[in-house]
Amino acid sequence: MLVMVRLFPKGGLNNLCSVIEAEKRNLYWEDVEPLYAIRQEGKRYLSILLKVKRLDSVQQVFLKNLETMAAVRDTRTIPIMSPVYFPPPKEHAKDLQRFLVFLRVNPENYRDVYSKLIELKWTKSTFMTYLSYSFGDDDIILSVLSKDRETARGFVERKISKIPGVVGYDTSRIVNSLSLLPQNKLEAHKDRFRYSKPAGTKGRMANKAEFEAYLKERSPFTVIVRLFAKSGMPQLWNDVEKNIQKFETDHVTPLYASQQENKEFINVIFEVDNFEVLKDFLVNNVHTLADVRKTRTVPLLQPTYFLLPKDHPSDLYRYLVSIRGDPSQYQAIRSKFITHGLKENVFPTYLSFSLGQDDILLSLLTDSRKSAQTFAKDVFDSMDGVVSYDISNQLQTKRLASKERWKRHLNKYLSSYDKAHRKEYDSRYDWTDDFKTFAAMTGAFLDELES
Repeated sequence: MLVMVRLFPKGGLNNLCSVIEAEKRNLYWEDVEPLYAIRQEGKRYLSILLKVKRLDSVQQVFLKNLETMAAVRDTRTIPIMSPVYFPPPKEHAKDLQRFLVFLRVNPENYRDVYSKLIELKWTKSTFMTYLSYSFGDDDIILSVLSKDRETARGFVERKISKIPGVVGYDTSRIVNSLSLLPQNKLEAHKDRFRYSKPAGTKGRMANKAEFEAYLKERSPFTVIVRLFAKSGMPQLWNDVEKNIQKFETDHVTPLYASQQENKEFINVIFEVDNFEVLKDFLVNNVHTLADVRKTRTVPLLQPTYFLLPKDHPSDLYRYLVSIRGDPSQYQAIRSKFITHGLKENVFPTYLSFSLGQDDILLSLLTDSRKSAQTFAKDVFDSMDGVVSYDISNQLQTKRLASKERWKRHLNKYLSSYDKAHRKEYDSRYDWTDDFKTFAAMTGAFLDELES
């Protein structure tokens, strides 16, 4: 599994780059292999491409250990899917500069744009060396070599922006690229995703067997797919509710959907085997929904569900607390919350790292917005490491997975306390196979209970 982590330093970007270069020999861990770092002109972050065995290793290993070397104030985790490295054309121009191009694409054109970039007629002074899907802040990322900024931007404007389905782009020059592996190991990584010929010359994957093995790697994780409506939320919600279950496979499980107040998107939470099966879903299926204008993916790390007493009040509302925190305190914030004394009218149901637009997501049930605000103020205002938080009402939620798959998912991610006291809960709360009883215990979807 490949991810790009963007690191926003507390101090200067030059200092962060110097620390990474000086300490790169200490950046190797069992579950995380940093490949290379990139600094872009005009950007206030350093990007590091990681190869990880498990997605939560980004938080548990990489960020935790990185903090001992450099002070980081913010992070972003960007999925990397179907990467391809292209050899340069023969007799290409020398002394070329490298640029990154980020594309935003209509969902119905994801596959066509990706394919047309591979087939595009490039020149010897401007050609592509790398291509991947992302679906993080952008949909497709490519790396281009060109003789100067004006030539690169001109080519992107004349050729790439005119490809049907491209709705936006950003081009920035790479001012520094640092290999974090010995050169032979970095080339071995690239060989797995190497194309046999330069882009635009009808090549193929040079190491098809290795690439196929990569596609089948199992690295299960949970992810939010945000579907942005073209015109209206009701139509999109209706389409998600009625149709998204049909995309369930052995490798992709839509778990539930939710809609927040004052948001122009619907969250659909999935459990998937790896990034590539998620990419297939986004490329092949999202555009069949009636009213989707764009998508964004937010990987979730260490999701945790909390049991809810069967005799909880019936007149509760669901709220989402979105927390931004100091990266060095992510785990501490989570631990402090779990051990914090709770009020009688507030019932936490779910907690996860997100490392996207927000760092930690907390779902809770309570009787009013005022109670949710009072709870958040009491817990987070004085907690070290919390930078800010936002509270929004969950207007509606809907379970999408089958009863059996939903129960398996929740059982995997119950809090350690609830797992340790499972027998006590079985006896105390009359655990049965009935979904509505199970939902009451986990705080999942009170609308199911009320209906």
